[in-house]
Amino acid sequence: MSKFLGVDGSYHEDGSFLGVDGKYHPKGSFLGVDGKYHPKGYQLGVNGKYNPSNSILGSDGQYHGSESFLGSDGKYHPKGSFLGSDGKYHPEGAFLGTDGFYHPKGCFLGTDGRYHHKGSFLGTDGKYHIQESFLGTDGKYHPKGSFLGINGKYEEPSGLSAREKQNQGNVTC
Repeated sequence: MSKFLGVDGSYHEDGSFLGVDGKYHPKGSFLGVDGKYHPKGYQLGVNGKYNPSNSILGSDGQYHGSESFLGSDGKYHPKGSFLGSDGKYHPEGAFLGTDGFYHPKGCFLGTDGRYHHKGSFLGTDGKYHIQESFLGTDGKYHPKGSFLGINGKYEEPSGLSAREKQNQGNVTC
């Protein structure tokens, strides 16, 4: 998609426009009665808020995805969710592991007896690491996006670093 230079000196996607608020908005956006811009396909609901056109008004007075359903717990759940043997709703593809807990689709049972995220691998250090982690010059594994800082230590992206620790720790997938 091509871009154009706006009056603000920044580049914007073709089709976007300058709104009355002085900001650029994506093609198809519209100014609502609340004075804010909303994405194409949204409509004003009975709750006074703009909601996706394909959402449904639930018995709780809130809007939900058109394919969600009201569960036996009185809450709305996404399409494909199911009631597990533990009495809780789980997302589509989740499975009951040998440990008696439900795990998200793609998780697997490692040789260490714990469940790990899809794409994880067993490193030379005997621990599981998230996909695309690498062995650094310090002999430790680091998540993708890490780099050797000027202090001689690896700087790691905070979100991936936390996921790497979760994958190695006693937190199940």
